[in-house]
Amino acid sequence: MGQLGLQLYTVREETAKDFLGTIRKVAQTGYQGVEFAGYFGTRAGELKKTLDNAGLKVAGSTVQWAVLIDGLEASIEYCHLIDSPAIVCPWIPEEMRQSLQGFKKIVDRFHYFGTKCAENGMRFMHHIHGFEFEPIGGTCLMDYLLEYCDPKLVNFEIDVYWVEHAGVDSVQFMQKHAARCPYIHFKDTKDKKNFHDTEIGEGAIDMPAIMRLGKAHQAEWFIVEQEEFD
Repeated sequence: MGQLGLQLYTVREETAKDFLGTIRKVAQTGYQGVEFAGYFGTRAGELKKTLDNAGLKVAGSTVQWAVLIDGLEASIEYCHLIDSPAIVCPWIPEEMRQSLQGFKKIVDRFHYFGTKCAENGMRFMHHIHGFEFEPIGGTCLMDYLLEYCDPKLVNFEIDVYWVEHAGVDSVQFMQKHAARCPYIHFKDTKDKKNFHDTEIGEGAIDMPAIMRLGKAHQAEWFIVEQEEFD
């Protein structure tokens, strides 16, 4: 059964003002864990103590591409100290997404990141943002990643909102690839023409179907994220 987490980017204005206090409030709402989008300069030991006292687990930590390139070992060490089981890459530089040669470089980098994470008892995932479905050279980056990334080293965090925004049916995608998506970002939209965030279950995305597919394929984390609020 997947656990319920909150991507802290959802409450980024609050975390920027009071990072640890916001984490404690998240725990009080009933979430089982959190996914980090930065640490705001907090020492790992202090963060771990706050998490333990609040009874929260860590789902994972999103780490930007530049940090993965220049500071992967430090990121892995920090994640170990807070018991984060996964590092998630949230973005890929645009210049690497324009050709099949670039696709190959992405896969090579992902395999390197995934190998280093695996050596340290962690997993590596890429967060699907929608640009992966843009056609390039007769294919798209998403198909290329699914075909050439070793599932022992690289898997995916699907964001159903951004998949739908790219014109792809998120339920159909999950029907084909749920086994490669152990983490699911639940984010809803008011409609599928004029995309705008709304509360999960109040919008146009078939969240119950996504939940069923996640459960059937033993997804580990169901992560709530909302980027904008009315």
